[in-house]
Amino acid sequence: MSNSPDRLYELLPAVYRIRDAEQGYPLRDLLRVIAEQVDIVETDITQLYENWFIETCQDWVVPYIGDLIGYQNISSYGTNAIAHSKQQDNKILNPRREVANTVRYRWRKGTLALLELLADKVAG
Repeated sequence: MSNSPDRLYELLPAVYRIRDAEQGYPLRDLLRVIAEQVDIVETDITQLYENWFIETCQDWVVPYIGDLIGYQNISSYGTNAIAHSKQQDNKILNPRREVANTVRYRWRKGTLALLELLADKVAG
């Protein structure tokens, strides 16, 4: 979001910019400071929006989304899960995929396609 530092100043009517130029640009300097803070807030709002979705959220948000949908990490069921193959270890260490699958399963809850998908996942 690297916008011009004078983007707020350019929105002012010309009469105010002319008066500001006569006084040595104090209004422009103030609006530059305000524009920096606006950029910080816009960046934060963009990141908050991205954190709403499991695909784009930051890593620290994944457990919170998982908690909202009732996801339980498989590693909480015992230490025997860590002794499995490398592919299963990856599933334990990276719960984003599992949380995304849980969200998808909840959307399709009770449909025939979901039951077929679960039967295929369980049976291999």
